[in-house]
This record gives sequence, C-alpha cells and structure tokens, in this order.
Amino acid sequence: MEEHLLNEFEEFGLTPNKKVLEKCIELLKKYEITPDTLVNHWIGYTATKLNDEAPSLENMNLFEKDLSKELSAKTKVKSELLSESPVIHNITTITQIAEDDELLVGYGTPIRKSSVGAKRTSGLEGTPQNKRLAGLGQTYSVHSPSAFSPSTPGTSSKFSTRNNAGEVVVKYPVDDAVINWTRSHETWEPDIQLHGTAETKLTTKYNYMFSRLRDKFDVLEEQINDLGDSVKMKLGIDDFEPNSVLKSETFHTIGRICCDATSGSRLNTSSLLLEGTRNTSSGLSIPLDVSQLREFSFFPGQVIAVEGSNPTGKKIVVTSITTPPINPVFKTDVSIEGTLNMMVVCGPFTLPDDLEFAPLVELIQQVNTLLPHLVIIMGPFVDMKNKKVECGDLDYTYQEQFDIVMKELQSKITNSVQVCIIPSWRDVHYRAVYPTPPFPQENKAPNFNFFSDPCVLNVNGVFIALTSTDILFHLSKEEIAVTPHGSDRLGRLVSHLFSQQSFYPLNPPSEEMSIDLEQAEDHCKLSFTPHLLFVPSDLRHFIKNVSGCLVVNMERAVKGFCGGTYSRLQITGEASSVLIKAEIVRL
Repeated sequence: MEEHLLNEFEEFGLTPNKKVLEKCIELLKKYEITPDTLVNHWIGYTATKLNDEAPSLENMNLFEKDLSKELSAKTKVKSELLSESPVIHNITTITQIAEDDELLVGYGTPIRKSSVGAKRTSGLEGTPQNKRLAGLGQTYSVHSPSAFSPSTPGTSSKFSTRNNAGEVVVKYPVDDAVINWTRSHETWEPDIQLHGTAETKLTTKYNYMFSRLRDKFDVLEEQINDLGDSVKMKLGIDDFEPNSVLKSETFHTIGRICCDATSGSRLNTSSLLLEGTRNTSSGLSIPLDVSQLREFSFFPGQVIAVEGSNPTGKKIVVTSITTPPINPVFKTDVSIEGTLNMMVVCGPFTLPDDLEFAPLVELIQQVNTLLPHLVIIMGPFVDMKNKKVECGDLDYTYQEQFDIVMKELQSKITNSVQVCIIPSWRDVHYRAVYPTPPFPQENKAPNFNFFSDPCVLNVNGVFIALTSTDILFHLSKEEIAVTPHGSDRLGRLVSHLFSQQSFYPLNPPSEEMSIDLEQAEDHCKLSFTPHLLFVPSDLRHFIKNVSGCLVVNMERAVKGFCGGTYSRLQITGEASSVLIKAEIVRL
C-alpha cells in the first residue's frame, strides 16, 4: 500500500517523507478510500487552500479535517437520494451532488466557478469596461505588459521574488554535457510549413457543434474501419467476426471501448463494453470479461481488436487484446544549416488572480536574450480560468485584452526570431471548440505565424506535432490499466495517441471540452509518428523517447502562483537523420 501511495504522489512530482506516508496510510484505513482518491483530494486541497505546498504533517492534519468534512457530506447526500421520502435540497446539497469525487480541481489554474453571464458581460458588448474610455473617438493609453510589474504585496510579489528562475529540471539526453544555446547562423531562418489538411475549413465561418447525430456516428465508424484495416494486417486475418456471435472457440472482432452507464459513471472492469461496427456487428455493444488478461489498458473511445470466445452470446471472454500498430517516424529530407534552436512554452502567462502578465514579460526577455531561430507560444493567452476573468473584473473587453498581449509580443520580440502562435479552447475571447481555428492574422508582424490547435509543422524537414489541450491529463482520469510494476504510465498515455492516430482519442471527451467531430476528422489526425511531439499538461514535466518520437511535456508558463517551466531544444539534422537535445527550464 505504501508503494502504491508513493507512486500516486510521484505522478504529480511529490515525494513525501516517511512520517507523511504513515499519516496517509492511517487516513486510507480510517476512511476506507484508495490511494489515488486520497492523492486526488490532496492535490485539489493544496491547490485551492495551500498554494501548492508540499505535504507535511502539519498541513496533513488540516487536510484530514477537510477530507472528513467532504466525505461525510457526500455520504449524507447519497443517503438522502436513496430515501423513500421526498427530500428538499438547498443550493449547498445540490452543489455537493454535482461534485465528482474523482475530479482533480483547481491546480495549475483554478476552475471556473462564476456564471457565464458574468463573463459575457465584458466580452460580447465589445466596449471597454473602463468608464473613462466610453466616449466615442476618445484616445486612451494602452495598458501593455511592459508596465505589468508587481507594486503591492501578494501573489505577484511571490513570482518576482522566486529564487529558482533558470533552473534546468529535465535534460535530454541525460548527461553532463553543457549545451551551447548561442544562436549560430544568425542570418538563416527556418522554413515553417503546415503539414496535412489546409486550415481553410477552420478559418471560414461555420456552425461548429451543429453536427447531426448520424454524421457523428459516421465519423466514429470510419475511425474504427480505418484502424481496423491496419489491425487485420497486423494479425494476418482476412476479416473480423460479429461481436455477438455465439461461439465457444476463439475469434477476432473489432470495436471501440465504451462505458456501461448502468455499472457506474466511470470506466471499470465491470462496465467495459465493446461497441462493434455497423457492417460487422450491426453496431451492437457487448460486455467484456477481462479477468483472464494479465495486463491491459483501456479508455473510452479506444479502438481495439479482441480475441476471445462468446459461449453465451452475451459476453466476450477476452484472451488477448490487439491495438492498432504505431506507424514509424516519417522519413524526409532534413535541411538545417548548423543547428536549429527552439523555445516552446504554453500559457497561461499571468498568475491565476491577476492580469499583470509578469511571466509574459519574463518570457520575452528570455527570448531576446537567447535569440532562438523559432519560438512556439501556445495559449491560453486570456485564460477563462483566471479569477479576474471569471468574475468579470477587467478594464477591457476580452478581445481588447488579447490584442494588448499580441501587440506586446509582436513589438517586443526581435524580428530575427520566427514565432508560431497556437490558440487554446481556454482563450476566453475566442472559439471554445476543438480543433481550434488559428487566430485572425490581420496586422501581424512578418515574423509571426498563426496555426490551429492541434497542428503538425514541417520545419526544414523536421516534423513537429503540438497541441495546447491537456489530453494526457484527460486520459489519465479515464484510463483503467493493469500493468507490470514500474511501468511507464506517462509513456503509455502518449503511446495511445500514436496507436489511435489522433491528438484526442478520448470519446466521449472531458466534460470541459467541446469537440466538433466533423472538423476533428480532418484536423486532429496523427497519421504518422513525428520527430517531435509537444503535449503540455498539468501532469509532471518530462522528456521521453516514445516509439522513436521525442515527446515533451514542459507543463505551463505559470503553475499555481509561481513561475512554471518552458522547454528549449537544439536540433541538428542531415539527410533523414535528426538529433535533438532538449531541456525543461524554470521561467
């Protein structure tokens, strides 16, 4: 139990001491909860009440009171629901019923709590919220991030007084060699091209999330059929059999993993369903018995082939699972003069309770100091989870606030640095849909490039895939797995993207996501393994080689009320070979 508990803490970069672990084990036994439930509660508690402090005996005692109160409240609500007599709820109990005890709330940036109306008040009217600026034709000074400096004690001063800026937290490859980040070939500029489907459909006006149910089904059906063809080649079989066929001998069938809602709201071994295709299984879903498998990994929406028997016609007894093969790294001619220096960073770029953008100012200084050839900046830029945005406490409209940030970036970053801007569905001024169209490109600087989220870029023959959406965190909440001790969980989550050939294979998606399946069919495919994949996440930062691709999770520019991290890379290549050195550095 202690080892399991320690592994759960390590997933979030925490290493509690022996006494804290003993206290946690005591809480597990006292409240009869699992290690992952305890750690999830702790992450939410420390993010909202302790400013992401590390676990200690002192704050564990405070945490126990909060945990006891929350668990008892949920038990009370559940017992009321089961009562035969009518129950009148107040706003407190309604809120408790709606809570999900498995959800990790509010670390990294706080979750949205205020009403939609409060946010729309400052955004849809298109007028400045500052009454002094209400007059038509009136000129006013722009509040730029260069003036964003902490002037009063608080969270901003905590960022300005940090003492770990510039610390290298992860290095790849792991050696003692010092990387020279000085820019070589100062006049050389990288050639940046969008790979794959053109963004024309995304940039034109369309009614997103207006797909018919039948069209959505066709998209999901086509995904299974496309991946099923590669699985058939992998297995060396001609075709799959229906999943409901009454058969005592083993057979192969294909489908996608679904959750039986009657067995619980989350996926577990009792709620596993395999939804077959229309052509092979008439679209029927059938339960899976995975008790004979020594190891497995499932999540909703995953396309798999199942080998097993169906002696009753009502449940498949699974003997083996086959996932779609991972395509090899794309072979291409690489043409880089000397070395290609890169910086990659993901928002938000201001602390959770202000709009001073002090981390953004620091980022611009780092860019102008290192002068990399290419900088990739991913949103959110005006985060919908920021407390000031949630309560509508802004001097400008959402669009005006974003324009201020863009103006500062374009005016302050040196022209010799190529910059790629990637949006986020969390940008409050923009379309809250995935895939997210690129920002409008009016009045952009010549060295700035705007692309969609997600996208694959071809930079002089080096293929770089990236998304600002936290797919790893979403997958980690929904995946169920039985794996050997010491297996690489984060690497396994990444491999799902390659195997399912998708930037977002989870279906249904996280509750906070709005995915347009018809657009995702064209713009969310990951049909080959790139050289580089950037997946910024609230999970612990890492740099890993997964199936020949260097995968980087640099977390975010802001973490809690402190400075976050960014990544810098040095790429060399000739012919079809690519050599990458990378670091994750504290901002």
